[in-house]
Parts: sequence; structure tokens; C-alpha cells
Amino acid sequence: MPVEVTKSDLPNGIKHISPEKIDHRTDEEIAAWLQKRHPVTSDKNIWGFWDTGFAQMSPWVKRNVINWVRRLGPEWTVHIVDRVDGSETSVFHYVEESYFPKTFVEGTMDGHKAHMGDLVRLPLLWKYGGVWMDVGLILLRHIDDICWKRIEDPESPYELAAVALMHLPDTYTPLNGFLCTKRNNPFVKRWHDIYLALWSEGATNSKDFHKHPLLRHLPLFDLQMETVNLKAEKPNVELLCDYMAHYTCAERLRKLIDPNDGFNGAEWYAKHMLLFDAGVEMFHIQKITAWDAQRQFRLFSLPRTGAGAVVDESWHEAEAFVTSVLANSSMIKLPHGPRNEGLKVNMLADLWDAEENHNKDIEEGSFAAYLRYGSLHFDQTREVKKLDWQNPKEEIVTIGYLEPVKM
Repeated sequence: MPVEVTKSDLPNGIKHISPEKIDHRTDEEIAAWLQKRHPVTSDKNIWGFWDTGFAQMSPWVKRNVINWVRRLGPEWTVHIVDRVDGSETSVFHYVEESYFPKTFVEGTMDGHKAHMGDLVRLPLLWKYGGVWMDVGLILLRHIDDICWKRIEDPESPYELAAVALMHLPDTYTPLNGFLCTKRNNPFVKRWHDIYLALWSEGATNSKDFHKHPLLRHLPLFDLQMETVNLKAEKPNVELLCDYMAHYTCAERLRKLIDPNDGFNGAEWYAKHMLLFDAGVEMFHIQKITAWDAQRQFRLFSLPRTGAGAVVDESWHEAEAFVTSVLANSSMIKLPHGPRNEGLKVNMLADLWDAEENHNKDIEEGSFAAYLRYGSLHFDQTREVKKLDWQNPKEEIVTIGYLEPVKM
């Protein structure tokens, strides 16, 4: 790790965190703790999932999760659940089998592994509350400051926080890689029920989910790639919508009023959703590098300190890159991307997964190590701003939330 940064070295927008707020256990001690099951004693839970268990994660992903524990302190409990038969941290210790389709319970899913996480995240939040974070996420700010203070405030109207992207013109859709709520959220339960219904006819993967009777009336996502500076060939929309069907289920719920119990999805969403701009809070490094993974890898790998450091144009580029992220984004999501689902973009996650790069995110003296150091020792002075967006005037259907719309 880089040498300690003094107050005079800090760029604008960053301040030091008091050392007593950080968990100082070793990586090995925290990793061992994460592989044990811990009781749920409050809503202040961090939930993550890796189907084959924590020990099978790539080293950089393990370090993400270990640093969640370090950064958040004892008030928050990090739970990493899995789908390993007999595992102490199996999701079935927390959630009954009835919340999952037969293919998940029997272990016969044969599609993208991300959909296992889609089936897991909402039941955990519904039953226990807290924050779901995809394990490919580097946390740069405390959960309390990102959203939890506003979620737990009895005077606040907000009940569910998420980052959002524009998947249709003028329409922001919440992503599911970061979700924050207290337990028993009515939107979360219905959202999961809709997604579960997609798997009820014996599906073992997401093929043709966009044609399912519960979703077929909705417009296909038209990813607005310019909003996150993604310069790539437009994906196959149908394949992408199958991959992102979990998002579409939330869109269905947002656009209906259920006559059976009066739940008004549009009204609930407008009043109780706390959305943040994913282009700012989650995909900052991708946006400022136009999703160029090789450039990201090069900048993070450059020596910042030590004998190999050369303060030239590239060094200044890397310094501006890393300090911008540390000062202006709540988290870094490093996805692998749905290559088989129509979006062919190389990702930094794939480069760091490679065995020869297993320590590139912590290489001594590098800008990547400085990022890791800053994620634990720095805090931001800016406010995390709510996304300024109003639900557009759209057709709202009156129908049971698990009933198909007549076409």
C-alpha cells in the first residue's frame, strides 16, 4: 500500500477518516469471519452473493468485500451468501426455498450466473433489510452517507434507494447492483414475485423473458449509451432485455395499479424511490475513460510512488483519474458484462481476473493501491445528490401485479 497521505497532500473534496472508524483486522481474519454465518440483529446488513462461495472469488473481488467490512465498522454486518449444498453460508439458511424457482433449488440453472443473484437479492432485502451490493463493487463512501440516513429517517419519504441509468429516452431505470431498504418493503416483495413468475414454467435460463406475458407489453430497453459515455456497437436489444429482465420487472410494477389491494406502483415509486445517477455514483471511471478497460488497467498499474514512479504526463493523467474518482463517486462497479447477451465490451474486471494480474489492484506503490488506500482512509466532502428526474407521463395499467396485460 502507498505511504500515509498527509492532510496537505489531499486534493479538493477529500478528507481523512478517523483511524478508529476502520476495522484493523488482517485480510485473513476478516476473510475467515466472512465465511461464517452471523445472526441478523437489525436492518443494518450488507448482502452479497457468490454462487460457489467467498473462497472461490477472484482475489480482487475478495478484497472488495473485505474492505466493506473494514470501511463500515461493527454497526453493519456483511453477509456473503452462496448456493453451495451444505455450506454454512448457504442462502437457504436465510431464505426459504419457496422464494426460489425449482431450477435454483435443484441447481439446474444453465444461463448467466448473474440471474442467480437476481433471484437472491430481493428476498434477503424483503426479509431482513439492509443493502445489496454486487461483489464487483469497490465502496468509496460509507453507506450511512450515501443513503441509509435518508432511508431510516422517520421524517423522510424514501423507502428504497438505488442507482439508475437511462434505458429508454427520458426514463431512468433502477439498477439492481446497489439497493438499500428497510425490511418488509412492499415494492421489493412485489418486484421479486414478478421476477419469480418468469421462472415458473420450468425455465432454466432467461431466454425469451422479454416475451413473457407479464413483460411483453413493455417497451424494449433502448440503452442510452451516451449518458455513460459508452462508445460501442448497439447491443442486440432482445438479448439484452432477456439479460436485464429483472430490471423490466421493476418497470412493470412502476406502471400499474393493482385493483386487488390498491397498490399504486407509479405513486409509490414517485414518492418513495431515492434514485442516484449511476453515471456519477457507480460508473464514474467508465464514464471518464469511455469504458476503455485497457486504459483503466494502464492508469491503475502505473507506479505512483517509489523507485519506478516517473512524474510525467501519464503520471499526471493517472493522478487526476484516481483523485477524481475518490472525490466524486460513491462506488466503483466493475462488471464483467453480458457478452453473450449482446453487449460486447471488454471490462477491467476480466483483466484483473487473469491469474497474472491477481495483485494488480494492490501492487505496492501503484495508483490502484492508492485507490484501495483512499477507499478506506478518505472521505468525501460533497453531498450525494438525488437524481433530479420525474416519472414521465406514461400509460398506467390497472391490473393485478401478477396478471398479464391483454395484447
